[in-house]
Amino acid sequence: MAETGIRAKVVAASAGRDRALDAIKALALLVVIVGHSLAWHTPGDGTAVNVLEKAAWLIPLTWVFQVLPLFFAAGAVSNAASLHRHGSHDYLTARGRRLLAPVIVYATLWTVLLVPFGSSEAVVGAGRFLAQLLWFAGVYLLVAAAAVVTSRWVSRPGLTLTLWLALIVAVDAVRTTQFSAWGWINMLLVWGWLHQVGYHLPHLRGRRWTVPAGIVLIAGAVLLAFIGPYSHSLISVAGVPGLSNLAPPSTVLAVYGAGQILIVAGLWNRLRALLADDRRWVPVALMGARGMGMYLWHIPLVGIAAGLALIVGFSAPALSPAWWVVHVAVVLVVVPGAWLIAGVAAHPEKAVGRIRFPIWIPGPASVLGGLVILNIAATGFATRWGSGAVGLPSSAVLNLALLWGSLLMVSGRRSRSAPEGTRSP
Repeated sequence: MAETGIRAKVVAASAGRDRALDAIKALALLVVIVGHSLAWHTPGDGTAVNVLEKAAWLIPLTWVFQVLPLFFAAGAVSNAASLHRHGSHDYLTARGRRLLAPVIVYATLWTVLLVPFGSSEAVVGAGRFLAQLLWFAGVYLLVAAAAVVTSRWVSRPGLTLTLWLALIVAVDAVRTTQFSAWGWINMLLVWGWLHQVGYHLPHLRGRRWTVPAGIVLIAGAVLLAFIGPYSHSLISVAGVPGLSNLAPPSTVLAVYGAGQILIVAGLWNRLRALLADDRRWVPVALMGARGMGMYLWHIPLVGIAAGLALIVGFSAPALSPAWWVVHVAVVLVVVPGAWLIAGVAAHPEKAVGRIRFPIWIPGPASVLGGLVILNIAATGFATRWGSGAVGLPSSAVLNLALLWGSLLMVSGRRSRSAPEGTRSP
């Protein structure tokens, strides 16, 4: 009876939503969380590394677990619809509040806990570990804010996407020169390009040609990774030669992500039919409602797992039976654990989201918030003063203050309530 009651509540709360669209976003984040929960490895020398450093033959799996392009594409559809319904100011307020509130709760907790302990290497390292994956929230906020402009560029997709991709290729070329730092521009260009491709998902759904076209693009991305100056991995792995395809993202990731999007578009009707069953939809909806919170809070849980492994001296060979037992157990703890913590964190997030401020400039505030989050991802939560994004000076305390300021200016007194901001982005 309880299960039926929960199911009825979830179905009622999600009535009218595009189940396939929400499922893509939720499952993309779930794959990332599971991937991170499996990726750590303690070789027995007192350090924790990415298991790919010890089992390079697993690198092809990075092409399976790299599904964030689908999140950006699905997000584009949601963002365009919200922007059309509510107008730019209320759209920016809702998106800014929805993305900034969970990051602020997370950042405030760790900054307050870590900064008082000084600037030792261990504390600063912990702060950087806990912040390094925030780049996703920062980039997505910037891309979502840019939708006010980029959503107008859909009338000539061939020209827009071709010129945009050419710019990505040009930036990759600069990465091979002494001006390689400029390559970080692709952090916005590549994810923005995938978001732009996503605008066309509604027109591509169910088309027969999209699956074979997607396969061709993915094959092209693989070929490019092998014949170009790129890494063979879709994530950054120490010891793997070539330009990283993720930090910053590359042309390889842009082409690969477009292929993913086309394949999903071709399978859209099947996915929608699969999710028509409420029993399948409810767990997806429950995950999606806390998606961003789960993404944030899985980071310390994975860190705790690796830390405990170091403390007890766990050093099973990579991918051995003992290794798998421990890592699967970590997945089974991290996923529900992050979901529960995200639910607890939702209460202060809602309180933060209700704060109003005399100044209401949601556009500039969203841009500021996105840039500050990227700086936090580079600086961490314990660096009192040091190098941040692209080498700029940065401070954990200053970053936190700027982050709060961006939220306050997003949530001005003149803003109206925006119910769509209560869902996952």
